[in-house]
Amino acid sequence: MKIIVFSIFCMLASVMACTQEKKDNSPLISSKKKFINSVPFLTKQNDFVYVDKVSLKPVTNQKFRSASVYTPTGFAVVGNEKNEYAVIDENGMTVLDFSAENINLNVVNGLTLYKKDIEYEKKMPAWKWDWNILGGGIKKEQTYHKIEIGVLESKQVLLHEDIPYLEDNYYLNFVSVDQNHVFWNGSLYEIKKNRLHTIENNIAELLENKRFLKSSNANFSMHELNQKEATHSGLKGTETLSLQFGKETILLKDVNKERYEPEVPKLLTDSKTNDVYPFPQYEKVFPKEITKATASQIDFIKKVSLVYSITNSPYFLLGVFNYDHDIWAFDWLYIDTKGNVTDSIDTYNFKVLDQVGNMVWPDRKMILPDQFIDKNWKFGKINSYQGMNDAYLIRIENEKQLRTMGLWDSKTKTWEIKPDYHDISVLDTEKQIYALQKEKDGLYTLYDSKDKKSMGSKAYTSINSDGLVSVKLSSEENIYYYIDIYSGKEYKEN
Repeated sequence: MKIIVFSIFCMLASVMACTQEKKDNSPLISSKKKFINSVPFLTKQNDFVYVDKVSLKPVTNQKFRSASVYTPTGFAVVGNEKNEYAVIDENGMTVLDFSAENINLNVVNGLTLYKKDIEYEKKMPAWKWDWNILGGGIKKEQTYHKIEIGVLESKQVLLHEDIPYLEDNYYLNFVSVDQNHVFWNGSLYEIKKNRLHTIENNIAELLENKRFLKSSNANFSMHELNQKEATHSGLKGTETLSLQFGKETILLKDVNKERYEPEVPKLLTDSKTNDVYPFPQYEKVFPKEITKATASQIDFIKKVSLVYSITNSPYFLLGVFNYDHDIWAFDWLYIDTKGNVTDSIDTYNFKVLDQVGNMVWPDRKMILPDQFIDKNWKFGKINSYQGMNDAYLIRIENEKQLRTMGLWDSKTKTWEIKPDYHDISVLDTEKQIYALQKEKDGLYTLYDSKDKKSMGSKAYTSINSDGLVSVKLSSEENIYYYIDIYSGKEYKEN
């Protein structure tokens, strides 16, 4: 997926722009998920031991200087007094030995992926020395990262490289395609006996419904998992759309124009049929003819600069950037696959986000209509994350220039959390658990939006979704430990 970002004169694009919420009945639930009943517990000696969640009795006699919660597959990262890190299983057995390398874990389809990473200075050959022409000396070393990525269960190493710091773009962002396949780093893998086996390379974009785009030079082809032949081939990027309205030809130039060339263009055209497939899922053909539209809609269409396909619907999104608003935004129209233009459509589980996850479509007036706002309010960024469905985090500035946040439900047209907070952090979208900060630089408290109640009796400098919290002991010292974000229970010795 890609992202859109807006500047004064043009629309830019890069990674993750349109999102579609996963359906509640998603089948991609790991059968290997374990019931983990132990958590890291902070002792008075500032060590972590793993204890039973209910009884708080130690489950092993091991002590660590740092510890993480267990993954659903039963692994945790622990640290010792030498600032070394290791991975242990639920029985306390070491799976990856202690080393100076940082370790991160991620779980996909019941497999635990790990990343080991360490930064170091590498001596360079003379032709790569950094000469300081102002007399500051010669830098003969360059910062590198040593990276290893693999599968814990089978000890399979997928990648082992030393790369310059600025070129480090390897992440544990594995994506489940179905229960037997995952996508990562431009390749499609099949899972067999806890190992990943490559079945496709040169994948430029993973799409919904087990589809993907492959690239070859400037050409693209569309494929489906387990299908030998491409469903579409000879696809090329374009920034031009041609529409016929009666005898008039409407030529749209610089559609989805970007400052930097994206890996996959937002419009792909079939060189044989001239069919155009729009971003984000490229799943249907944009109409070549307008069959129904008013004169004002035609005038609007002639200025269109954004065209997206609204997935799981017959519609395409048409946007014209409006420079006259106090807060710059798009105006919208919609056209279906048959060429019918309309001013509005039914609600679809589809959102357009900018580069940092702020809402672009649906826009503020669709989410929070004018009749529900104070006339003196000004609006800032709107956020919504996967699983929040009709809930949106909305930033507001009142007549006193006080900026606050609230959680708005666009379906019930009510404030789930009134806009009285400086910050609202999302901890669990499914169970509607949030961390609320009343004032700037203030402390965070736990809040259950579903049951409309605060949880726990403590407030914290920070609260993470895994339950890790921080408390400031002095101006220079913080203490970290874990809590249960669903009850407020603290895992710390009094």
